[in-house]
Amino acid sequence: MTSPLLIGVDGGGTSTTAWLADSEGRVLGRGVSGPSNLKAIGANAARAGLEGSIGSAFRDAGREIATVEVACLGLAGFDRPEDKHWLEDWARGTAWARRLLLVNDGDLVVAAGTPDAWGVGVIAGTGSIAVGRSREGRKARAGGWGYLFGDEGSAYAVALAGLRKVACHQDGRAGVDPGGHHPLTDRLCGALGIAGPAELVSAVYREGIDRARLASLAPAVVAAAEEDPTISEEILGPAGVELARAVRAVARAVEIEPGPLPLAMAGSFLLNTPQVSRAMIHRLVGWGYEVAEAPVPDPVAGALVLALRDMNP
Repeated sequence: MTSPLLIGVDGGGTSTTAWLADSEGRVLGRGVSGPSNLKAIGANAARAGLEGSIGSAFRDAGREIATVEVACLGLAGFDRPEDKHWLEDWARGTAWARRLLLVNDGDLVVAAGTPDAWGVGVIAGTGSIAVGRSREGRKARAGGWGYLFGDEGSAYAVALAGLRKVACHQDGRAGVDPGGHHPLTDRLCGALGIAGPAELVSAVYREGIDRARLASLAPAVVAAAEEDPTISEEILGPAGVELARAVRAVARAVEIEPGPLPLAMAGSFLLNTPQVSRAMIHRLVGWGYEVAEAPVPDPVAGALVLALRDMNP
């Protein structure tokens, strides 16, 4: 008898990762494809991201694509009823799994990074969100409202803050010489491949510049902060504080009082920007939380944890 297979998927605004595993949770194959955030890229591209990553995981395992026992999909922006209907229709049409478990991508972080299955998970990559689970299983979320009126503390938000600061410097609103040298201007213009701030509007608003491309400018802001500490004070520190507010909101919602707080952290921006993570943790400690942080470089591992729990309740 063939052993049952599991699929775990972590999908976001930049990429989609799928892991294929056996019934013991041993990873057999890994696949990566493009983004799968329905609201950011549309249904066709989201479908391509999902199917591409899952197909790649089967190929990496040296197996023909087949129906698995449980598939756990943790996707950015996919935790509202209309999103789940879309995913269920997609899953029925493709027959990927006998049972489909649909969760927010933050749930994967909590599952992968909290040893006793309770605490808060915070993600800051292209976008941002915080998700929590109490000891009794209550769940809550904060953030995840998207780039138009949310995503505080994310790479996208930091990149926009940097661009706004350059614009203020350029036209004199920052109270400094508009023609003076500034590392943030140099770094962002260099990242965009332009000669100077006069070309910013054409570079940023041209066709093909999407949210992920703008978020990719965040490392330029971080690099500039190494030359000018005020950038950390004005942009990176406040980004960490915004993430701390989301974490505290979730902790309160699931009645995790100040005291011990398992905190799982994910997202390439958060994990690779210590100025932001330190500011977040410092603020949480100031509010009375005893933070036990755990980096989660591969949230997809949490999808397999949840798939295993579903198969063996």
